[in-house]
Amino acid sequence: MEPFRPTCAEIDLRKLKHNIREIKKKLSPATKLMAIVKADAYGHGAVEVAKAAEQERADYFGVASLGEALELRAASIRSPVLILSEPPHAYVERLIDADITLTVYTIALARLLSDTAKQKGKRAKLHIKVDTGMGRVGVREDKAVPLVKKIACLPNLDIEGIFTHFSKADDLLSDLTMYQFDKFQHVLGELRFEGIRIPIAHAANSAALLNFPNTHLDLVRIGILMYGLGPVEGMGRDLELKPVLTFRTQVLYVKEVPSGVPISYGATFLTKSRTHIATLPVGYADGLSRGLSNKGEVIMGGKRFPIIGNVTMDMTMVDVGDQKIEIGDDAVIIGEQANEEISANEIARLDDTINYEVLCGIGKRVARTYLT
Repeated sequence: MEPFRPTCAEIDLRKLKHNIREIKKKLSPATKLMAIVKADAYGHGAVEVAKAAEQERADYFGVASLGEALELRAASIRSPVLILSEPPHAYVERLIDADITLTVYTIALARLLSDTAKQKGKRAKLHIKVDTGMGRVGVREDKAVPLVKKIACLPNLDIEGIFTHFSKADDLLSDLTMYQFDKFQHVLGELRFEGIRIPIAHAANSAALLNFPNTHLDLVRIGILMYGLGPVEGMGRDLELKPVLTFRTQVLYVKEVPSGVPISYGATFLTKSRTHIATLPVGYADGLSRGLSNKGEVIMGGKRFPIIGNVTMDMTMVDVGDQKIEIGDDAVIIGEQANEEISANEIARLDDTINYEVLCGIGKRVARTYLT
């Protein structure tokens, strides 16, 4: 749909491909790469990102829901797609028909999957999720082996993988990651003792890829690194990563105002002297957080200018002083212009959040444009 407004997120797929190549330098040739494209590829556009990642030989894609998986299949993505948690049981038939790989951690879903696959004369692929300390989803490690043994006896199922998820791999000083990994390794060892060998074991996310190379196993799941950012600021500096997304708009209106003029809802800012105010057609409905009111900045004409007053739903005001800023001038919210850069990390610091949320928060009404 034509957005009819200049606010857009520019996605440079050339940089995405570069980042994948950089990430692969950290992997052994035998370790596969799963590109995490859930949440519309962290706001970058799942279909376009998946197509670019497929060209760079990503082995798998990770998503959060059936809808996300079907979107990839509808776009002719043929690589394996793993839904990272159990879906509602009503969707099992559609999953099998679309050749989607399913995460399983309950015997009830495994039996339904088996029965449905048998009725259809097909085989269903699954990965078993083991909870070693994240506390979110997955069978607890002390109950994992009995569950796997039961699932292995069911017909028409291929247990393709088994995995766990680290909760604190971005902290090198914490013992928790290796504690979780040891529990996962214990499960794998018990399964081997029982004569059960699962082809793909995986545990490492972006942070573990960097901090704990011994956890790479057969596959790594890569999210934020692929988009050019570290899991925490400063992490991944030994990789030549390039941020993929630029969030920009154009100046909507410029006016001169005297000293003492209140700006925006709540009159939280009063001009301190005569100045010029540039209004931008972007607001919190687009992903420019209200938390940046009176403390964020944007880049125009190669210079930084402060956001003043409260960010509103559709518009944001910027104090440009006496600089020559005109209607239609480019304004960068995230990204580079001339020698200035505002990163998602910087915005996350100002808004007391993480770079993941900054990227995912860029709204649907913001048009995505792609550089290839």
